Amino acid sequence: MKRVLISRKFTSIAIIVAIVTIVLSYIGLNLYTSTIKNDIYLNTKKELVYSLNNYLKAKKDIGITNAFSIANDGQIKDSILNNERILAIDSLKNINQTLKDGTSFKNVKVHIHTKDNISYLRNWKPQKHGDDLSSFRKSIVKVNATKSAINGFEIGKAGLSLRSVVPIVKDGIHLGSLEFIQGLNSVSKAFNKNNHGFLLLMDIDKKVATPTSDKIFKDKYVISQKFINENFFNSMKSLDMNKLLTSNYIVDDKYFYTFINIKDFKGEKLGIAVVARPMSAVNIALDKTNNLIYLALIALVLAIVINLIISLINLKNTVIKPIYALKNSIDAVGKNSSMSQIEVKNNDEIGDVVTSFNFYLESIHKGIKEDQIVIEEAKSVITRANAGLLNTSVKSKAHTKGVQELANSINTLVMGTQKNLDVLSEVLVAYSNAKFDYDVKPLEGITGEIASIMGGAKSTGTTMSGILAMIDNTTKRLLYSAVELNKASKVLSSASNSQAAGLEETAGAIEEILDTVKVSSQNATKMSNLAQEVTNSSITGAKLANETSEAMVEISDQVAEINESIKTIDQIAFQTNILSLNAAVEAATAGEAGKGFAVVAQEVRNLASRSAEAANNIKALVESATRKANDGQKISKDMISGYDTLNQNINLTIELINEVALSSKDQQNSMIQISDTVNELDKVTQENANIASEINKMSDDNEHLAKGLESAINRTSFFEHSKRRVCDMDMVFDFNSLKADHIKFKNTNFAKCNDSKSFKVTNHHGCRMGKWIDSMQDEDILSSEHWEILKDAHKKVHMMTQDVVDLYSGGYDNGQVFSVTANVEKNMNIVFDTLDLLRDDKCTRLREKRDS
Repeated sequence: MKRVLISRKFTSIAIIVAIVTIVLSYIGLNLYTSTIKNDIYLNTKKELVYSLNNYLKAKKDIGITNAFSIANDGQIKDSILNNERILAIDSLKNINQTLKDGTSFKNVKVHIHTKDNISYLRNWKPQKHGDDLSSFRKSIVKVNATKSAINGFEIGKAGLSLRSVVPIVKDGIHLGSLEFIQGLNSVSKAFNKNNHGFLLLMDIDKKVATPTSDKIFKDKYVISQKFINENFFNSMKSLDMNKLLTSNYIVDDKYFYTFINIKDFKGEKLGIAVVARPMSAVNIALDKTNNLIYLALIALVLAIVINLIISLINLKNTVIKPIYALKNSIDAVGKNSSMSQIEVKNNDEIGDVVTSFNFYLESIHKGIKEDQIVIEEAKSVITRANAGLLNTSVKSKAHTKGVQELANSINTLVMGTQKNLDVLSEVLVAYSNAKFDYDVKPLEGITGEIASIMGGAKSTGTTMSGILAMIDNTTKRLLYSAVELNKASKVLSSASNSQAAGLEETAGAIEEILDTVKVSSQNATKMSNLAQEVTNSSITGAKLANETSEAMVEISDQVAEINESIKTIDQIAFQTNILSLNAAVEAATAGEAGKGFAVVAQEVRNLASRSAEAANNIKALVESATRKANDGQKISKDMISGYDTLNQNINLTIELINEVALSSKDQQNSMIQISDTVNELDKVTQENANIASEINKMSDDNEHLAKGLESAINRTSFFEHSKRRVCDMDMVFDFNSLKADHIKFKNTNFAKCNDSKSFKVTNHHGCRMGKWIDSMQDEDILSSEHWEILKDAHKKVHMMTQDVVDLYSGGYDNGQVFSVTANVEKNMNIVFDTLDLLRDDKCTRLREKRDS
């Protein structure tokens, strides 16, 4: 190690301290300047808001006073009572003139309304009345309903203004209401006198009537005053209104701005009132403060430099020189093994050090032996304690106080450890006997890992109680379900067997139906074949009938020809008869010469007669043949028509037979599928019957197991309240995981503590529990009365753990450290208990929701 002189150390440290002090002073003064600046800004904001509120209060007081005064005017009451508006008009004119002459009110606005919220009289527009105000004048409706006065801001068709509304009552009879309306021009002018700015802005979405474009400000507000300071208004145009609303005040080169919200009598926001003070006035106090701070900084630097020079000179003369002399003497003693006394040359603190050193040399020999005995005995106790034997202690007395305190501390450590382990042993024995409701109380004055072990043991009991409570609840439900399942399985088994028998009979019946369907299908096929043969015969008959009809037509034609020929023969016979008559006449005329010719003529006449008779007979036969041919032709046509009808009917019959045959085949296929399905169902039902029997057996086993589990649970004991906290087992394990994390958090940070190094512990938002708290959205938990207690205790655990780290690094005594660690343990227990109560609350709310 490099050798450095005290004088150099002192000088270096003094210079460093001086520089650091100056730098820190400079930083501190700048921070102080910033603080002063913030304070000035805050005070400025308060002053402006206070002034504005005072102005508004004064306006409200004047408004309500004037409203009551005018409402008590007898002439106005009589006007409403008798519906004589002229009386009220005259009265308001007189009042208005009186106020103009004696006050600053030059343009008073008074509005009178009837008790049913109808406008009765506006003194600035007497001719406008009778309109219903109920839809947008809520204050008038409220006053007429409650007969109580309202004093505050409200929006009308004219915009945002102060309205003092009071009831009008005469002899206990409610007549209506009256409002005294005030703008804020006087407030704006009052601020303007002090070079301040004021602007009343109404939210544009609250407007009742459409404003003019020059009254709209930044598309969000409507300007609700007439008098405006132009310089201030121009500065407002470039102002970031969103920043003003979020920061409460804002500063630019010209003005300091702030605002208040303007609300109506129901607390609904109507707009804002912006006030501003010139920065030249705000910066006066700030400049004075800066000058004082810089003067103080210069004085501090000079004082540090002078003090440093004087300290160095004094150090050299009063400390360094005597130390060198003492060093030489000690070196001389070090070279002499007999450890002789050192000569005392100075009668001051250095001399006292030498005297004490000589006394130390005398006592060192005596104390070494006594201390060595205690040290050896302490080693033996520590060795036994490491081996688990805690029934021993250091009994010898040491010469040195520190060694004796060490021995006493070792004894206390061994006895305390033994006592704590005895308590832990009792807890573990109780747990081993399944008594998880054992009351694990925190060890008084114990912190750190021992406390964590006890906390972990308690958490284990809580967890086991929760698990056993869940098992107990589940076992009861399981036992009930097992009994019900056993009953149901027996019913199921019986029903399955009955169903199997029924399905077997159904399968047999379906087989019989299937055989019948097959026979029907075959018969339908035969019918279709026979119908086809009938169709063929019908077609042949129709063909023959057509041929007969054609033959009849030909016969009829030939008979007609024969008839024509007969007519010709008949005519020849007639002509022959005429000729024979003529021949007879000629023969008679001829006498004897003509006798032979007469005989011939007679024969010819006889032949003609027979020919005519034969022709008549043939004609009769032909006519009869013609009638019969016509009848045969008609019969042939009827036969053809009958064959056509028969053929159509046969075709329809064939179609029906085909459809029946097709349906029979489909029915046969369907019955085959039904048969297969019923057979498969019969097979599955048989399997189900077997499974139902197995289920019946398994339900018996489950009931037996549930009873065994119930018997095992009955031999344990756990916290009765755990039954109310196991509605969500994920929550049980999650909460216990959070507890374990915090035990680990505390142990880890306590283990890292030492007397020289500081570090930052995880803040209360960075741990798992903190993230869980920040992300919590469960209304049942958030609404619990224990939620805020948990958040506060959890935050304290992290803050106090950081305090423990800082106390260790700062070298504070054990009393201060133990005081803080005790609070850590206290808040850890609060966190753990509160988590259990949150589970209780959550489950209680779930039960209430389920029961409702």
